[in-house]
Order: sequence, then structure tokens, then C-alpha cells
Amino acid sequence: MRPRAAYVIAIVVAAATPLAHAAPDDGSAIQPHASAGGEVAGGGGALSAGFRGHAGVDWAPRGDGVRPTLGIGATLGFSELSIDDPRALDGTVAVGLLDYGPEVQLGLRWADGGLVDARVFVSAAYLITDLDDRLMLDPIAGVGGTRGWRATIGGNWGDPMWRSGRERDGGIENDDDAAWLVYLLPSQAELGWVRSGGSDRVGVTLAWGF
Repeated sequence: MRPRAAYVIAIVVAAATPLAHAAPDDGSAIQPHASAGGEVAGGGGALSAGFRGHAGVDWAPRGDGVRPTLGIGATLGFSELSIDDPRALDGTVAVGLLDYGPEVQLGLRWADGGLVDARVFVSAAYLITDLDDRLMLDPIAGVGGTRGWRATIGGNWGDPMWRSGRERDGGIENDDDAAWLVYLLPSQAELGWVRSGGSDRVGVTLAWGF
């Protein structure tokens, strides 16, 4: 991880820690969020595939039921970016792409009093990007830039999924020897648009987290 990316994540974690331990009578409900998984996006003669992570917190009015949320955090991605290039033997060139930056989320939370809840959300992130150093020696037309954007719509169902797994493991359905497999399933999905590295791409992110 490049130093600047580490600084962004460290700042978000430091800011989130006191919020996540806010006093019970502060009139709000703060929940932490973290996820890690894979992302594939394509468009404009480019295809990116790699890792995507997120860390942050969100706030909602206290209470049960469906609650509106406002969240802040940071996103981090490592991808291999494949670009159309007629100079290559197979017509494409693959370069490394790192992006990271602050992220905001608006959503709805199905609050039930637990540490985290199922939720749906829309997100927007401002990205700082870093492309493979090889492009400095051999540039590719249309590939470049140091800034970008990412916007998604997604959902996280980790809370009910893991609760179901605990109930099955705890004896309610203990005749199912494969109950633990529920923990291997993705708990978050996003459909998103990314502008970085000189191209606009649309893709899907599947992640594990809360």
C-alpha cells in the first residue's frame, strides 16, 4: 500500500473510533462498517479487476425499524487495468491501478438493536489514483490521470445472514452439518460506476463484511 493510501485509511479509522463509542444518550445510533472483496468493471475499451475495501461508520436516529442513515468512510482498490492497445500482440495491455479516497453514503438501515444491521445504500467516493510506473516510459493514448470518482448502489445483509448461521449452529437446525457454509457467502453487493485511469467503467463488487 502506498503511504498516502495508508494515511487516508488511518485518518478515517481514527475519526471513526470515538464515534463508534458514543454515549448511549447522545440521541443517535453509530454503527461501524468494513468490507473487503473483489470488483470487476468494464467500459470504454478498458476492463479492471481486483480488490476493493471499505471502512467507515454511519449515523441513524435511534429506534427500531427502517431508519435513514448518513455514513462517512474511505475506499481502497487494487486492480489490474486492461486497455485496448493495437501495439500489443493480443490487442490489450495490462497495467496496475491503485485508487483510494474519502467516501460518503446515504441509505436505509433495518435497525434491530444489534451491533450492525442490514442496510441498502448509495455511495459516492472521490478517488486519488496511481497508475503503473511503466506508463511514464511507454504512455498509452487515453490512459492517465491522478483523480477519479466512484458511485454505487448496494446492500449489505451480513446481520441476518450471520444470525441465521448462529441459530443453525446453536442447535435450532443442528442436523444441518453444512450450516457453517453460510459464513463463506458474500454479505455485500454493489453495482457501480468508476471513472479513473482515463476511462469510465461499470461493474459489480462482491464483498464480505458488515
